[in-house]
Parts: sequence; structure tokens; C-alpha cells
Amino acid sequence: MDAVLTAAPPARDIDALTCSLLEQAVPGHPDTRFFATVIGKSLAHRDLARTGLSPTELAEVLANLFPGAQAGSAPAYANLRAQLLAYAARGLASPQADFTRLLRVLLDACSGQASTTAWVTSVLAQACLRPDHLWRDLGLNGREDVTALLTRHYPGLVARNTQNLRWKKFLAYSAFEHAGQPAAAAPGCADCEDHGFCYGDGGRR
Repeated sequence: MDAVLTAAPPARDIDALTCSLLEQAVPGHPDTRFFATVIGKSLAHRDLARTGLSPTELAEVLANLFPGAQAGSAPAYANLRAQLLAYAARGLASPQADFTRLLRVLLDACSGQASTTAWVTSVLAQACLRPDHLWRDLGLNGREDVTALLTRHYPGLVARNTQNLRWKKFLAYSAFEHAGQPAAAAPGCADCEDHGFCYGDGGRR
């Protein structure tokens, strides 16, 4: 039973849920695909807490970026409504609260003026707790997508990555440095397949 619950959902399920959200997206907003992917992947996992968004934040994202999603009649929208109700009752836990607080302080200090940046911060803080490359945690296509996201929301932060560190490592190191603490890895890095690469002799990219 546990293996069934923890198995990764098929990519086609994630894509279908993402596309359903995009059908309801406000036109022209640069973050709709990002949030549709994050939410679609979490719906496919049947775990909306995976987004990193609290139930209130998630409702705000849906209302502002996908205004028709909760009223749609398609099965995907019924699934969304059911999971939202369950998530609202359960709430968002706060594992690794000390780390996520440090990372939020850093991102808030470097944030631009976009109205969606606070939600992006919540997503990033949660993603850095998981044991994979940040772009895969977020459901993006590669490092370049993460760079574009960070550039859009934290314009002063990307230029600081002069050693071209991988983004999860860079964000963690920067968060501890900003707090005046010794550099340390993000909590999710310990179980990543490339931990030896990132924190050994070749810790770039």
C-alpha cells in the first residue's frame, strides 16, 4: 500500500491536470505555466501541500491566475475541488521550519515588484526540502527555466551566483550567509543522487 501511495504519478496525468488549469488561465501572465505545473504535479501526487502554498495562498493563486478552475464541470476540476476541501481541513505542515524561515527572509529581501512573488517564495521554500534538482522538483524543463523564474522574481539574486552553483545549493548557501550563519546545504540535498558531485570537488552547475 505504501509503495502505491508514494509512487510518482505518470507524466501524462501531470500534463493533463496542468493543461486543465491552463485552459482557465488569465491571458498573458508570465507565471501561469509555472503555477499550473506546480499545482498540476501536486494534484497528480494527491498532495496539495507539495506546492508549498498554504490553503489560503493556493486559493489566492487559483482566484487570480485560474479564475474559472474551481467552477469548471470537467472531472479535473471536480478533482481539484475535492482535494482543495481536504487540504483546507488538513492545512500545511512546517517541516524544517528554521531553514524555510531563513530562505524566506533571503527571498523577501531580494524580491522584485511582481504580485505573485510571495507565492513563488512559498513554492521555492518547499521545493528545497525535497531530494531532487530544483527544476525537477518544480516540474520545469531544466535549469534555464529556474534561472528565468528567479530572474523575474528576485532580480538582484541571480547575479550573485558568480560560481554558477546549482540553484538549490546556491539558495541554501545564500540564505545562511544572509542570516550570518555558516553555509550549509538545503535539507533536500542530502538524499539527492548528485550530492557527492555538488558538495565534492565538482560542486558547480
